[in-house]
Amino acid sequence: MAKASYKIPTSIARSFLDHEITFAGAGFQAKPLPIKVILFWVASLFIGFWVLSTTYLKHANIFLLIGIALWWIAATAFFGRYSRTKELNLFSVPALLNYIQPSMRRVNTRTSSEPSGFYSITGLDGVDETGYLTWADGTVGQAYLVVGSASVLVFEQDRIAIIERVDNFYRKVDTTAEFIWLTTKEPQRVYRQLANLERLNVDLTVDDPELRELMEERYSILTDYVGDSFTSIHQYLVIKADNLEALRRAHTVVSAEAQESSLMIKQLTALDQRDALEMLRSVYAVSR
Repeated sequence: MAKASYKIPTSIARSFLDHEITFAGAGFQAKPLPIKVILFWVASLFIGFWVLSTTYLKHANIFLLIGIALWWIAATAFFGRYSRTKELNLFSVPALLNYIQPSMRRVNTRTSSEPSGFYSITGLDGVDETGYLTWADGTVGQAYLVVGSASVLVFEQDRIAIIERVDNFYRKVDTTAEFIWLTTKEPQRVYRQLANLERLNVDLTVDDPELRELMEERYSILTDYVGDSFTSIHQYLVIKADNLEALRRAHTVVSAEAQESSLMIKQLTALDQRDALEMLRSVYAVSR
């Protein structure tokens, strides 16, 4: 049976400074601390003591010295804290300083703008007529519109079956392909309703003005109201592989999964160039 939750394994970038040390004694046991945090505290307190005892601050008022010392300890506690990504908050300072600049928080996407900023975000080289994606690092990919079965309303036995199916799926794929799931909120797709309406329009045997007006009204409701004002959740799967052979193998696994069972994927539709570009527009939306 598949696990309900999975633990993220230790990063291979873990160094000696990331090892944790536990201080215990006399019935007291502190929370384990990484070596880098301990060294940061030691270095910070040493520098703080040196600043207060050897620089011109040593001639300051005692209350001012106490205030600076308390502020220094508070700053050390903040910047020496571990973040959720297991990094010191100190390392986020350069990124925060860069974020202050408006140019670092905005990417122009006009056709007349310099494209390197947007290109650095996406890394996409292009999308051909079949929806085939290419990236700057040499990887290739294909995007799909998928319909799944997961829901908060499913019964417990169905939930277990879905989890089992997803767990078995990821056991079959290799490391040469990456599966990227994208969830967007887009206007409802009405092309099937429009196609059916066009079929009815062609099959009309009576050329009645009022009937034509009714058909135009239905067409306007679908395009200007339903397809523009109402939004729905869409989910996409982007397979990013190292090469064409790896992409073909990943496509075979996904297609077989959709054909053999509907627990994980009920419907799988490969996107052509137009649909792939529309999907990318919804992901990399321009803020107004």
